[in-house]
Amino acid sequence: MLDLSAISVVDNHCHPVLLLQQMDVKQFRRYFTEASDTSFAEKHAPNTVYYLWMLRQLAQFHGCERTEGAVLAARNSLSGEVLQQRLFTAANIDTLVLDVALPSPESSYSAEQMSQFGGCRTAKMLRLETLMQGLILASGDFDEVVEQYTQEISDLRARGYCALKSIAAYRTGLQIAEWSKDEAVISFKEARAEAVRAGKLRIAHKPLIDYLLHIAFQKAAEQHMPIQFHTGYGDGDTDMRLGNPLHLRDMLERSDYQTMQVVLLHESYPYSQLGAYLAAIYPNVYFDLSYTIPFVDKLEMLAFTRQALSITPASKLMYSSDGTNLPEMHWAGALRGRSVIAQVLQEMIEADELDEEQAYGLARLVLRDTAYEVYKL
Repeated sequence: MLDLSAISVVDNHCHPVLLLQQMDVKQFRRYFTEASDTSFAEKHAPNTVYYLWMLRQLAQFHGCERTEGAVLAARNSLSGEVLQQRLFTAANIDTLVLDVALPSPESSYSAEQMSQFGGCRTAKMLRLETLMQGLILASGDFDEVVEQYTQEISDLRARGYCALKSIAAYRTGLQIAEWSKDEAVISFKEARAEAVRAGKLRIAHKPLIDYLLHIAFQKAAEQHMPIQFHTGYGDGDTDMRLGNPLHLRDMLERSDYQTMQVVLLHESYPYSQLGAYLAAIYPNVYFDLSYTIPFVDKLEMLAFTRQALSITPASKLMYSSDGTNLPEMHWAGALRGRSVIAQVLQEMIEADELDEEQAYGLARLVLRDTAYEVYKL
């Protein structure tokens, strides 16, 4: 079997970890399901293959019994800082590319702290819908919001960002249409009224989101800046039918957007073959392979990894964990990602599709080198 442990990984999509890492069993289980009903985490999460695998790996890591209680006791005896140091070092992480909008910055370690404690580099992306919400809450004038929004997404690298991110799939879907300014203003007024009434805003107003996204696409293309899209798998808040990456075709066909790299997150699961197809035919489309979230077992990870490598150039594929809340996720993603990619490449060697030197070269592209190029690390 190929040994990829020496290849340090660039986790091209993940999130910060929580400041509060001491937790009980109910709290811990909650982070291993996308179901919003808390009873699901308590009753069903511990019976998933992924969770059972994770407990065994953590028991081995901590040198404790293979029980939920023993694992929780072992991790709760350590501070969040020590957990990050031990887990990230063991994972051989080069860089974490962080969406710092979730969990909330107030409850999480900063990118700088994670870099310090984890002994790795961090880079940040800017989540567009979070930016939109904040500006609409702050101003009732459409033109002022657009002006401020445009300013915030200009000269992004100087502002400390290596990428943009959109969660339009969670809100109004990936079929991002073009709307007139008048239509966007009407949608803005609806969003602003909701913001004033509730004192907060979850933007889900399609003409407004789409209008502002096209501004972001123009600015990203000018700056040769990548933009990540949530695709496919998500919690109960998303309509999976609208997360099919094929909905992005109109945007991908735009000649003036070709200098904007598009990264399809979470292997577009369960639309993995469709997302891999897009990365195989559009020069500016890249395909993310997540090995923590979605919470699927190794056999399913082998399946989507085979699908990706069978059609998509490895120079268009990037590893991620999508780790969030717990440092164990960033660690487990690296552990699982190397193992799965190694097994698939070994199968290809045995099928005489690759030789060993070629396989290692492809592994380096997926685990590290492609991300270095895309995010200009």
